[in-house]
Amino acid sequence: MRALELAYDGFIEKDIVPLGINVDHQYSKSAWGKVINISKLQMLSDYNPLGEVAKAFGIFSEEMNASGRANFLIDKNGKVQWVEVYKISEIPDFKEVLSKISDL
Repeated sequence: MRALELAYDGFIEKDIVPLGINVDHQYSKSAWGKVINISKLQMLSDYNPLGEVAKAFGIFSEEMNASGRANFLIDKNGKVQWVEVYKISEIPDFKEVLSKISDL
């Protein structure tokens, strides 16, 4: 989430609203956001029911009981335009994501 926070302005300049979402409870997410200095990024909770959004997007891991790591570009009509799924240990390259926006 910190990497997405650092790339936030680049998304806003392209009229894109970045959102972070995972299956953590909203209260733990809020506390964690303060620890890692999240001030611009809106962080959403997919906690209850657990992983409902992640399951809908096909990135919920039953083994880990958590969402996988992925980036989705969704247009104003709600259509997914681009998806990249990452290993949990991998931090996404948001310069790559921003370049994909330019390609759409």
